[in-house]
Amino acid sequence: MKFKRIWFIVAIGLWVCSCIEPFEIGFSGEKQILTVDATIINTTDEQTFNITESVTRNSVTYSFPVKAAIVEVIVNGSERVLLTEKNPGVYALPLSFQAKVGNSYQLVFKKADGTAYESAKEVMTSVPQITKVYDEFRLDGQKTNIGYDAASYVYLDTQDPANEQNNYVWSWRLWERQIICKSCSGGRYYVSPPPYGDCVREDNFKEIPFFDYACNGNCWDIFYNTTLNVFSDVFSNGKTITGRLVAKIPYYAQDGALLEIKQQSVSESAYRYLKLLADQTQNTGSLVDTPPAAVIGNIKNLTNPEEPVAGFFMVSGVRTFRYWLSRENAKVTNAVPIGILGHKLHYEPNSEPPEPPRPPQAPCVPSKYRTNVKPAGWVD
Repeated sequence: MKFKRIWFIVAIGLWVCSCIEPFEIGFSGEKQILTVDATIINTTDEQTFNITESVTRNSVTYSFPVKAAIVEVIVNGSERVLLTEKNPGVYALPLSFQAKVGNSYQLVFKKADGTAYESAKEVMTSVPQITKVYDEFRLDGQKTNIGYDAASYVYLDTQDPANEQNNYVWSWRLWERQIICKSCSGGRYYVSPPPYGDCVREDNFKEIPFFDYACNGNCWDIFYNTTLNVFSDVFSNGKTITGRLVAKIPYYAQDGALLEIKQQSVSESAYRYLKLLADQTQNTGSLVDTPPAAVIGNIKNLTNPEEPVAGFFMVSGVRTFRYWLSRENAKVTNAVPIGILGHKLHYEPNSEPPEPPRPPQAPCVPSKYRTNVKPAGWVD
Protein backbone atom coordinates (compact mmCIF):
# COMPACT_ATOMS: atom_id res chain seq x y z
CA MET A 1 0.00 0.00 0.00
CA LYS A 2 1.33 3.37 -0.96
CA PHE A 3 0.42 6.31 1.29
CA LYS A 4 0.38 9.75 -0.25
CA ARG A 5 -1.20 13.12 0.18
CA ILE A 6 -3.85 13.98 -2.37
CA TRP A 7 -1.88 14.77 -5.50
CA PHE A 8 -1.75 14.53 -9.22
CA ILE A 9 1.43 13.54 -10.99
CA VAL A 10 1.94 12.85 -14.67
CA ALA A 11 5.06 10.72 -15.00
CA ILE A 12 5.86 11.73 -18.51
CA GLY A 13 9.63 11.24 -18.09
CA LEU A 14 8.81 7.65 -17.55
CA TRP A 15 6.06 7.47 -20.06
CA VAL A 16 8.30 8.55 -22.88
CA CYS A 17 11.13 6.33 -21.81
CA SER A 18 9.04 3.16 -22.02
CA CYS A 19 9.03 2.82 -18.26
CA ILE A 20 5.52 3.72 -17.20
CA GLU A 21 4.33 5.16 -13.91
CA PRO A 22 0.63 5.33 -12.96
CA PHE A 23 -1.43 8.49 -13.25
CA GLU A 24 -2.82 9.12 -9.77
CA ILE A 25 -5.80 11.39 -9.25
CA GLY A 26 -7.09 12.57 -5.88
CA PHE A 27 -10.75 13.30 -5.16
CA SER A 28 -12.63 14.92 -2.34
CA GLY A 29 -14.82 12.60 -0.28
CA GLU A 30 -14.41 8.84 -0.57
CA LYS A 31 -14.06 7.56 -4.11
CA GLN A 32 -12.37 4.67 -5.81
CA ILE A 33 -10.90 4.93 -9.26
CA LEU A 34 -9.13 2.54 -11.59
CA THR A 35 -6.02 3.98 -13.22
CA VAL A 36 -4.37 2.57 -16.32
CA ASP A 37 -1.06 3.82 -17.67
CA ALA A 38 -0.20 2.03 -20.91
CA THR A 39 1.79 3.24 -23.89
CA ILE A 40 3.14 1.33 -26.87
CA ILE A 41 6.10 2.77 -28.77
CA ASN A 42 8.18 1.39 -31.62
CA THR A 43 11.17 0.39 -29.51
CA THR A 44 13.12 -2.80 -28.88
CA ASP A 45 13.13 -2.19 -25.12
CA GLU A 46 10.78 -4.03 -22.77
CA GLN A 47 7.45 -2.24 -22.45
CA THR A 48 5.23 -2.42 -19.37
CA PHE A 49 1.75 -1.23 -18.41
CA ASN A 50 0.60 -0.30 -14.89
CA ILE A 51 -2.89 -0.89 -13.54
CA THR A 52 -3.77 0.46 -10.08
CA GLU A 53 -6.79 1.29 -7.98
CA SER A 54 -6.83 4.34 -5.72
CA VAL A 55 -9.13 5.05 -2.79
CA THR A 56 -9.29 8.52 -1.24
CA ARG A 57 -10.41 8.99 2.34
CA ASN A 58 -10.14 12.23 4.29
CA SER A 59 -7.93 13.84 1.65
CA VAL A 60 -5.47 10.95 1.67
CA THR A 61 -5.06 8.65 -1.34
CA TYR A 62 -4.22 4.98 -0.95
CA SER A 63 -3.06 3.21 -4.12
CA PHE A 64 -3.08 -0.53 -4.71
CA PRO A 65 -1.80 -2.58 -7.66
CA VAL A 66 -4.41 -4.53 -9.59
CA LYS A 67 -3.04 -8.06 -9.39
CA ALA A 68 -3.74 -11.23 -11.37
CA ALA A 69 -5.48 -9.46 -14.26
CA ILE A 70 -5.59 -10.98 -17.73
CA VAL A 71 -4.13 -8.26 -19.96
CA GLU A 72 -3.93 -8.41 -23.76
CA VAL A 73 -3.21 -6.16 -26.71
CA ILE A 74 -5.23 -6.77 -29.88
CA VAL A 75 -3.32 -6.00 -33.08
CA ASN A 76 -5.30 -5.00 -36.19
CA GLY A 77 -8.50 -6.31 -34.63
CA SER A 78 -7.45 -9.96 -34.69
CA GLU A 79 -4.04 -10.95 -33.28
CA ARG A 80 -4.04 -11.12 -29.48
CA VAL A 81 -0.81 -10.57 -27.52
CA LEU A 82 -0.85 -11.71 -23.87
CA LEU A 83 1.07 -9.68 -21.29
CA THR A 84 2.84 -11.20 -18.28
CA GLU A 85 2.54 -9.81 -14.75
CA LYS A 86 6.14 -8.90 -14.00
CA ASN A 87 5.46 -7.25 -10.64
CA PRO A 88 2.18 -6.63 -8.77
CA GLY A 89 0.07 -4.52 -11.12
CA VAL A 90 2.87 -4.26 -13.70
CA TYR A 91 2.25 -6.14 -16.96
CA ALA A 92 4.95 -6.63 -19.60
CA LEU A 93 4.65 -7.16 -23.34
CA PRO A 94 6.76 -10.01 -24.76
CA LEU A 95 10.30 -8.96 -25.64
CA SER A 96 9.58 -10.15 -29.18
CA PHE A 97 6.74 -7.64 -29.58
CA GLN A 98 7.41 -5.00 -32.24
CA ALA A 99 5.00 -2.16 -32.92
CA LYS A 100 4.67 -1.05 -36.54
CA VAL A 101 3.50 2.14 -38.21
CA GLY A 102 0.01 1.73 -39.64
CA ASN A 103 -1.06 -1.05 -37.29
CA SER A 104 -3.97 -0.54 -34.91
CA TYR A 105 -3.74 -1.57 -31.26
CA GLN A 106 -6.36 -2.03 -28.56
CA LEU A 107 -5.92 -2.78 -24.87
CA VAL A 108 -8.28 -5.29 -23.24
CA PHE A 109 -8.05 -6.68 -19.73
CA LYS A 110 -10.10 -8.49 -17.11
CA LYS A 111 -9.61 -8.09 -13.37
CA ALA A 112 -9.53 -11.10 -11.05
CA ASP A 113 -13.18 -10.46 -10.13
CA GLY A 114 -14.20 -10.79 -13.80
CA THR A 115 -14.74 -7.08 -14.56
CA ALA A 116 -13.73 -6.47 -18.18
CA TYR A 117 -12.33 -3.30 -19.74
CA GLU A 118 -11.24 -2.21 -23.18
CA SER A 119 -9.67 0.85 -24.76
CA ALA A 120 -10.42 2.58 -28.00
CA LYS A 121 -8.30 1.49 -30.96
CA GLU A 122 -5.16 3.53 -31.49
CA VAL A 123 -3.14 3.58 -34.73
CA MET A 124 0.63 4.02 -34.74
CA THR A 125 1.60 6.94 -36.97
CA SER A 126 4.99 7.84 -38.40
CA VAL A 127 7.07 10.63 -36.93
CA PRO A 128 9.69 12.73 -38.79
CA GLN A 129 13.35 12.90 -37.85
CA ILE A 130 14.71 15.71 -35.70
CA THR A 131 16.84 17.67 -38.15
CA LYS A 132 18.71 20.03 -35.82
CA VAL A 133 19.24 20.67 -32.09
CA TYR A 134 20.89 23.76 -30.58
CA ASP A 135 20.98 25.68 -27.30
CA GLU A 136 21.41 29.09 -25.72
CA PHE A 137 22.53 29.90 -22.18
CA ARG A 138 20.34 32.23 -20.14
CA LEU A 139 21.11 33.71 -16.74
CA ASP A 140 17.38 34.15 -16.13
CA GLY A 141 16.65 30.62 -17.25
CA GLN A 142 14.44 29.32 -14.46
CA LYS A 143 12.40 31.22 -11.88
CA THR A 144 12.93 30.27 -8.23
CA ASN A 145 11.47 31.45 -4.94
CA ILE A 146 14.30 33.95 -4.54
CA GLY A 147 15.02 34.96 -8.14
CA TYR A 148 16.34 33.10 -11.18
CA ASP A 149 18.75 30.25 -11.83
CA ALA A 150 20.80 30.03 -14.98
CA ALA A 151 19.80 27.36 -17.49
CA SER A 152 20.41 26.12 -21.01
CA TYR A 153 17.43 26.50 -23.33
CA VAL A 154 17.45 23.71 -25.92
CA TYR A 155 15.61 24.00 -29.25
CA LEU A 156 15.00 21.73 -32.22
CA ASP A 157 13.96 21.91 -35.86
CA THR A 158 11.93 19.26 -37.65
CA GLN A 159 10.10 19.02 -40.98
CA ASP A 160 6.38 18.47 -40.56
CA PRO A 161 4.99 16.13 -43.25
CA ALA A 162 2.51 17.68 -45.68
CA ASN A 163 -1.06 16.51 -46.30
CA GLU A 164 -1.45 14.73 -42.99
CA GLN A 165 -2.33 15.76 -39.47
CA ASN A 166 0.44 15.30 -36.95
CA ASN A 167 0.46 15.71 -33.19
CA TYR A 168 3.76 15.84 -31.33
CA VAL A 169 5.02 15.19 -27.83
CA TRP A 170 8.58 16.11 -26.84
CA SER A 171 10.46 14.89 -23.80
CA TRP A 172 14.04 14.49 -22.62
CA ARG A 173 16.42 12.82 -20.22
CA LEU A 174 19.80 14.14 -19.12
CA TRP A 175 23.00 12.45 -17.95
CA GLU A 176 25.23 14.46 -15.60
CA ARG A 177 28.56 13.21 -14.23
CA GLN A 178 28.25 12.41 -10.52
CA ILE A 179 31.24 12.23 -8.17
CA ILE A 180 29.32 11.69 -4.89
CA CYS A 181 27.56 8.35 -4.48
CA LYS A 182 26.46 8.55 -0.85
CA SER A 183 25.55 11.23 1.67
CA CYS A 184 25.01 10.38 5.34
CA SER A 185 23.28 12.59 7.92
CA GLY A 186 24.18 12.32 11.60
CA GLY A 187 26.58 9.47 11.02
CA ARG A 188 29.03 7.86 8.63
CA TYR A 189 29.03 5.47 5.69
CA TYR A 190 30.16 1.86 6.06
CA VAL A 191 30.77 -0.51 3.19
CA SER A 192 28.81 -3.28 4.94
CA PRO A 193 26.26 -4.77 4.80
CA PRO A 194 26.84 -5.89 1.21
CA PRO A 195 26.27 -5.31 -1.60
CA TYR A 196 26.10 -1.53 -1.20
CA GLY A 197 26.75 -0.71 2.45
CA ASP A 198 24.76 1.83 4.45
CA CYS A 199 24.80 4.96 6.60
CA VAL A 200 25.14 4.33 10.36
CA ARG A 201 24.02 6.95 12.86
CA GLU A 202 26.66 7.70 15.50
CA ASP A 203 26.40 9.93 18.56
CA ASN A 204 29.76 11.57 17.82
CA PHE A 205 28.42 12.91 14.53
CA LYS A 206 24.75 13.57 15.30
CA GLU A 207 25.28 17.35 15.15
CA ILE A 208 26.90 17.19 11.71
CA PRO A 209 24.33 17.71 8.91
CA PHE A 210 25.96 15.25 6.51
CA PHE A 211 29.11 13.67 5.12
CA ASP A 212 29.56 13.08 1.37
CA TYR A 213 31.34 10.02 -0.01
CA ALA A 214 33.04 9.85 -3.39
CA CYS A 215 32.05 7.27 -5.99
CA ASN A 216 34.38 4.28 -6.34
CA GLY A 217 34.04 4.40 -10.13
CA ASN A 218 32.22 6.09 -12.98
CA CYS A 219 28.75 7.36 -12.19
CA TRP A 220 26.08 9.46 -13.90
CA ASP A 221 22.88 10.90 -12.48
CA ILE A 222 19.86 10.83 -14.80
CA PHE A 223 17.25 13.59 -14.89
CA TYR A 224 13.89 13.62 -16.71
CA ASN A 225 11.52 16.33 -17.88
CA THR A 226 8.68 17.11 -15.48
CA THR A 227 6.33 19.02 -17.79
CA LEU A 228 4.22 18.14 -20.81
CA ASN A 229 5.27 19.56 -24.18
CA VAL A 230 2.61 18.91 -26.84
CA PHE A 231 1.95 20.47 -30.24
CA SER A 232 -0.51 20.09 -33.12
CA ASP A 233 0.38 21.00 -36.71
CA VAL A 234 -3.14 22.22 -37.45
CA PHE A 235 -1.78 25.69 -38.36
CA SER A 236 1.61 24.61 -39.70
CA ASN A 237 0.91 21.54 -41.82
CA GLY A 238 3.84 20.73 -44.10
CA LYS A 239 6.02 23.55 -42.80
CA THR A 240 9.33 23.36 -40.99
CA ILE A 241 8.92 23.52 -37.22
CA THR A 242 11.77 25.84 -36.25
CA GLY A 243 13.08 26.76 -32.82
CA ARG A 244 10.74 24.58 -30.78
CA LEU A 245 11.78 24.90 -27.14
CA VAL A 246 12.03 21.35 -25.83
CA ALA A 247 14.12 21.62 -22.65
CA LYS A 248 15.30 23.99 -19.94
CA ILE A 249 18.35 22.35 -18.41
CA PRO A 250 19.56 23.82 -15.09
CA TYR A 251 23.19 24.88 -14.89
CA TYR A 252 24.21 21.96 -12.72
CA ALA A 253 27.91 21.96 -13.58
CA GLN A 254 30.50 23.72 -15.74
CA ASP A 255 31.29 20.47 -17.52
CA GLY A 256 29.19 19.23 -20.39
CA ALA A 257 26.22 16.88 -20.15
CA LEU A 258 24.45 14.48 -22.49
CA LEU A 259 20.86 15.20 -23.45
CA GLU A 260 18.53 12.76 -25.19
CA ILE A 261 15.48 14.30 -26.84
CA LYS A 262 12.49 12.21 -27.88
CA GLN A 263 10.03 13.33 -30.52
CA GLN A 264 6.81 11.33 -30.58
CA SER A 265 3.68 11.25 -32.68
CA VAL A 266 0.30 10.59 -31.05
CA SER A 267 -3.29 10.36 -32.23
CA GLU A 268 -5.67 13.30 -32.18
CA SER A 269 -7.52 11.86 -29.17
CA ALA A 270 -4.26 11.32 -27.28
CA TYR A 271 -3.17 14.88 -28.11
CA ARG A 272 -6.45 16.30 -26.74
CA TYR A 273 -6.03 14.25 -23.57
CA LEU A 274 -2.44 15.39 -23.02
CA LYS A 275 -3.30 18.99 -23.87
CA LEU A 276 -6.05 18.96 -21.25
CA LEU A 277 -3.64 17.52 -18.69
CA ALA A 278 -1.11 20.23 -19.53
CA ASP A 279 -3.73 22.97 -19.27
CA GLN A 280 -5.02 21.71 -15.92
CA THR A 281 -1.61 21.20 -14.30
CA GLN A 282 0.96 23.50 -15.89
CA ASN A 283 -1.32 26.48 -16.42
CA THR A 284 -2.98 26.40 -13.00
CA GLY A 285 0.05 25.87 -10.80
CA SER A 286 2.29 22.84 -10.76
CA LEU A 287 2.09 19.12 -11.34
CA VAL A 288 1.53 18.54 -7.63
CA ASP A 289 -1.59 20.73 -7.52
CA THR A 290 -4.97 19.02 -7.40
CA PRO A 291 -6.60 19.40 -10.85
CA PRO A 292 -9.97 21.14 -11.22
CA ALA A 293 -11.52 17.89 -12.51
CA ALA A 294 -10.58 14.28 -13.13
CA VAL A 295 -9.28 13.65 -16.64
CA ILE A 296 -10.80 10.46 -18.03
CA GLY A 297 -9.16 8.71 -20.95
CA ASN A 298 -10.12 6.18 -23.63
CA ILE A 299 -10.66 3.07 -21.46
CA LYS A 300 -14.11 1.89 -20.39
CA ASN A 301 -15.80 -0.75 -18.27
CA LEU A 302 -17.71 -3.03 -20.66
CA THR A 303 -20.58 -3.67 -18.23
CA ASN A 304 -20.64 -0.26 -16.57
CA PRO A 305 -19.60 2.43 -19.08
CA GLU A 306 -20.30 5.12 -16.47
CA GLU A 307 -17.36 4.04 -14.32
CA PRO A 308 -14.62 6.68 -14.58
CA VAL A 309 -11.28 5.15 -15.62
CA ALA A 310 -8.23 7.39 -15.42
CA GLY A 311 -5.27 7.16 -17.74
CA PHE A 312 -5.00 6.65 -21.47
CA PHE A 313 -3.91 3.81 -23.74
CA MET A 314 -1.51 5.44 -26.19
CA VAL A 315 0.35 4.29 -29.28
CA SER A 316 3.27 6.43 -30.34
CA GLY A 317 6.00 6.50 -32.96
CA VAL A 318 9.27 7.90 -31.63
CA ARG A 319 12.53 9.45 -32.88
CA THR A 320 15.48 10.17 -30.62
CA PHE A 321 18.36 12.62 -30.87
CA ARG A 322 21.35 12.69 -28.51
CA TYR A 323 22.91 16.11 -28.10
CA TRP A 324 26.13 17.04 -26.31
CA LEU A 325 25.39 20.07 -24.13
CA SER A 326 28.91 21.51 -23.93
CA ARG A 327 27.99 24.58 -21.85
CA GLU A 328 30.79 26.51 -23.55
CA ASN A 329 28.36 29.43 -23.89
CA ALA A 330 28.05 29.55 -20.09
CA LYS A 331 31.73 30.13 -19.37
CA VAL A 332 31.74 33.74 -20.58
CA THR A 333 28.92 34.68 -18.19
CA ASN A 334 30.70 33.87 -14.91
CA ALA A 335 27.52 32.09 -13.79
CA VAL A 336 27.86 29.80 -10.77
CA PRO A 337 26.61 26.22 -11.20
CA ILE A 338 23.91 25.14 -8.76
CA GLY A 339 25.33 21.60 -8.37
CA ILE A 340 23.36 18.37 -8.47
CA LEU A 341 23.45 17.41 -4.78
CA GLY A 342 21.41 20.30 -3.46
CA HIS A 343 24.13 21.23 -0.95
CA LYS A 344 27.82 22.11 -0.83
CA LEU A 345 30.21 19.18 -0.66
CA HIS A 346 31.26 18.15 2.84
CA TYR A 347 33.60 15.17 2.92
CA GLU A 348 34.23 13.06 5.99
CA PRO A 349 37.77 13.91 7.17
CA ASN A 350 40.50 11.27 7.20
CA SER A 351 40.49 9.25 10.39
CA GLU A 352 43.31 9.15 12.91
CA PRO A 353 44.80 6.01 14.52
CA PRO A 354 43.79 3.68 16.05
CA GLU A 355 40.67 3.87 13.86
CA PRO A 356 41.05 2.12 10.46
CA PRO A 357 41.68 4.44 7.51
CA ARG A 358 38.61 6.34 6.43
CA PRO A 359 36.61 7.56 4.60
CA PRO A 360 35.55 4.74 2.30
CA GLN A 361 34.24 5.21 -1.23
CA ALA A 362 30.68 4.34 -2.17
CA PRO A 363 29.40 2.36 -5.15
CA CYS A 364 27.28 3.86 -7.92
CA VAL A 365 24.03 1.95 -7.41
CA PRO A 366 22.14 1.62 -10.73
CA SER A 367 18.53 2.80 -10.80
CA LYS A 368 16.19 4.80 -12.99
CA TYR A 369 18.01 7.93 -11.80
CA ARG A 370 21.63 6.71 -11.75
CA THR A 371 23.93 4.52 -13.85
CA ASN A 372 27.52 3.31 -13.77
CA VAL A 373 27.44 2.53 -17.50
CA LYS A 374 28.85 5.22 -19.76
CA PRO A 375 25.95 6.46 -21.92
CA ALA A 376 26.37 6.30 -25.68
CA GLY A 377 27.36 9.76 -26.90
CA TRP A 378 29.12 10.86 -23.71
CA VAL A 379 32.14 13.10 -24.38
CA ASP A 380 35.05 12.72 -21.94
